[in-house]
Amino acid sequence: MGSARQQAIREALEDHKRPARPKQGGTLLSISGDAVVIRAMFPRFSAALLLFFALGLLHAAPPPGHYDSAQGKSGQALRLALHDIIRDHRVIPYSGGATDVTAALKVLDQDPDNTNNVILIYTRRSDPKIKFAAADGWNREHLWCNSYGLDSIEPAFSDLFNLRPEDANVNSARGNKFFDTSDASDRNYSDPANPEALLATTDTDSWEPPESIKGAIARSMFYMDVRYEGGRANEQDLKLSDATSAITSSTNLMGRLQTLLEWHQTHPVDETERLRNDLIFQNYQGNRNPFIDHPEWVVLLFNSDAPVITSQPQSLVVDPGEAATFTVVASGAGPLS
Repeated sequence: MGSARQQAIREALEDHKRPARPKQGGTLLSISGDAVVIRAMFPRFSAALLLFFALGLLHAAPPPGHYDSAQGKSGQALRLALHDIIRDHRVIPYSGGATDVTAALKVLDQDPDNTNNVILIYTRRSDPKIKFAAADGWNREHLWCNSYGLDSIEPAFSDLFNLRPEDANVNSARGNKFFDTSDASDRNYSDPANPEALLATTDTDSWEPPESIKGAIARSMFYMDVRYEGGRANEQDLKLSDATSAITSSTNLMGRLQTLLEWHQTHPVDETERLRNDLIFQNYQGNRNPFIDHPEWVVLLFNSDAPVITSQPQSLVVDPGEAATFTVVASGAGPLS
């Protein structure tokens, strides 16, 4: 599904949001051509979650059976299943050799319009690959800050799902600020966050990235929370939190969880994110970000009020011009806002 089809789905979804209260326990979506139309919605079932579910059905990138042990689960059971699936990945060295992190980023974040360049995560600028480590060039940005539990120790320190190229000055400006919506009333509020990051804002303790990358950053944070559970001597237990005052180098916390959940829902997975996920799986680490493959699992794992899906189709193939219907059954109560 290309970006045009995704846009059609988003527009269809917006056109069919209603305050009505359909019968609890079921919903029906129809897929015809390039659009998904919501006919009815669950009470308290996020519209974005339905959209994510539909996109996931139409974009099955993982190998068959890859997530079998996670199907039908939620909460802690889902967390444990996903951790077992994505742990023990192949460790890419942070530096040194032809297949280190820098070499990988030159492939993973390559500018599709200029193969000699990479796209920088916050500035959104296309920069020459050869300018890595140059004074006016780019370096390696840890989305989950190194000081919040990574501690320069592999595998977390060199995990490609947490690393992106970024302008060296902007990287320094962000420092170890957690992700959140910037507080315009904060005395240190700045828009833009940096002269070279015109689409980002910042305040005393948080960093708000450009709109176009918010969803991808959120899903990277969810991955890190689940991948690193602290079960091994060289792996800390990383946790997302809303207790921003507790986010320090001694707690392994990162945030802000509720903001990341909002960004995840309002900024769906796109083709660039899917391709990067596939490349990391196929060419580098051998594991995947499950929240790219199954965006609906974010709510089922991180939101205690989330509905539990009790029945759903496992696959769906729709040819252009044909129509298909499927039903998702879930628990949950309350009106859709």
